[in-house]
Amino acid sequence: MVLQLLELVVKYLVYNMLNKFLILIGLKEEGSSLLVEDQVVEPINTVHPSEDSRFVGEANSAEITVHSADDEVEIRALKSWREIENLGASIKEFNIVCMDLRDVYDKNERQRIIDFASGMVHVMNSKLRIINPDGVYLIRKAEANLTVSERNRLEALGLYKV
Repeated sequence: MVLQLLELVVKYLVYNMLNKFLILIGLKEEGSSLLVEDQVVEPINTVHPSEDSRFVGEANSAEITVHSADDEVEIRALKSWREIENLGASIKEFNIVCMDLRDVYDKNERQRIIDFASGMVHVMNSKLRIINPDGVYLIRKAEANLTVSERNRLEALGLYKV
């Protein structure tokens, strides 16, 4: 009987410590019971041909595509923490990823995303660099280099302003 009670206490303590750790590293929100959101958000991959060069959803007919098949830089415009899984996949898959956080208005959420990306950069032996002070970052593998044509393309989209 004492062993069963002791086992329950240990399980409870381990569960609470695990939850606090997951909240601390940003994989779980306080008060939530799920580790990962069920909703998958598709990446935003189009840009308005206007002066401010902001990313928008697929519904607008006046949009142009951001990527062609041979582009070297994968652009990810995030709006919330829920889209972080797509960013992680892009960092693993592509040599260079442009992370646009200008549409993440919550300062804590933005910092969480930057912390996650920093961890991914460290694990993947990559580099993280600010290319626009408004919240655009370039993540590249150590052996990858940003070509002049890609830099010009990012500048034309309003992403590169150093």
